[in-house]
Amino acid sequence: MQRIHEQDLHDIEKQLHDHFKKSSDFLSKNVVIADQEFRAYYMETLVDLPSTLSTLNQAASGSENGSFQNMFRPFEEEASMSMDEICGHLLHGKLVLFSTEGMAAVMEPEHTDISRSVSAPESENPLQSAYDAFTEDINKNIGLLRKKMISEDLIIERRETGTRSTKKIAMVYLEGVAQAKVIASIRDKLEQNKDKELTTVRDLMRMLGHPKFSLTPTYISSELPGEMVQNLMNGKVIILIDQFSFAFAFPAIITDLWSTTLDVNYPYLFQVFLRTVRAIGALLAVTLPGLYIVLNSVNPELLRIQLAITVAKSREGVPYPSLIEMLLVMLLLEMIIEATIRLPKNIGPTITMIGGILLGQAIVQAKLVSNLLIIILVASAIANFVLAGYMNTTGIRMYKYVVMLISSFFGIWGLEAAMIWIILYFASLNTFSVPYLSLSVKGKASDE
Repeated sequence: MQRIHEQDLHDIEKQLHDHFKKSSDFLSKNVVIADQEFRAYYMETLVDLPSTLSTLNQAASGSENGSFQNMFRPFEEEASMSMDEICGHLLHGKLVLFSTEGMAAVMEPEHTDISRSVSAPESENPLQSAYDAFTEDINKNIGLLRKKMISEDLIIERRETGTRSTKKIAMVYLEGVAQAKVIASIRDKLEQNKDKELTTVRDLMRMLGHPKFSLTPTYISSELPGEMVQNLMNGKVIILIDQFSFAFAFPAIITDLWSTTLDVNYPYLFQVFLRTVRAIGALLAVTLPGLYIVLNSVNPELLRIQLAITVAKSREGVPYPSLIEMLLVMLLLEMIIEATIRLPKNIGPTITMIGGILLGQAIVQAKLVSNLLIIILVASAIANFVLAGYMNTTGIRMYKYVVMLISSFFGIWGLEAAMIWIILYFASLNTFSVPYLSLSVKGKASDE
């Protein structure tokens, strides 16, 4: 505890009331702890005062010398009479106590139960893996990583960012595995931008200096602690944000498009097979819409005559060119996907059925699109979602529009040019000095 003058104490109390006069959950009460009277200041929404007082009184009665000062000794370093620091403690859910004798203390109280417990993941469906998921509480998330990786090399660096609304973040990496230049780069960026507000993932990307416009995610997000542990083993650096149920691994590389770290739970041949299927899926998702336009409108001579006639018959009666036809249906598909994701789970499957089956059949019967287009579109959509990670699938969804538009103007040459452009774009990406086309983040692969 820290002793202060009585007049200073009254001034601080007055300033506290003035500072939080617009916060209805800020309270001050007279309390008795170990037969001594205190004035307690706290946020009602963050502090469970009855439980805190009960815990303190039990601790005081059980202490050997009965000294109240000894009971508070662990908090001595945290006690501060600076108004800004006291306000910061209150906003972080601490309990501030002022005694009638000019004593003051900042204490860690019992908190109200406003954090959800560890539960199963909501947005990922792991197979042959633990089913616990990150929560909104950063301490629980760090604990989940600690529990799964018992190692002295697991380094956790905590810090806070923001001025108007401070946010706790934690940088986690495995010493000796993660590259020093990646760690130093992330640490420097966070330190240089510690005054910036952090409320969204885009804010984090801005702090880390990632480009504002990017077609490829430069990070991996997951709510699975098991996946993040494997990312740590692979040399990535994890960033946890308080009140955010996802962790972010940096940097992302090309293999993250078709592989998840949980693939290591399968036999090696199974792993190779699954990753091959996903890689083929990525290629088909990007090229199929553009290839349909090329073979239908621009370069039909590339097909055998029998197949060309079949394709032409499938479009018989369709009034629009292939590009408009494709854009029309792809836009409908994008809206169905977004509606399925946003709607509650008990409504989402119904919307999928109506959009995918009824609307698809109706639009073909109305001669607005061809049967072949529906087949191509469904195959492209399925291939899109075999990829790992929602962000990767979204990036692929954007790439195929680029390929489709260029193919509609330049035919098969445009399709090839678009694919070469994608490869060149990947080659130009560099995150924390790690090229996107790297096969490993550890700096041990032959391409690094």
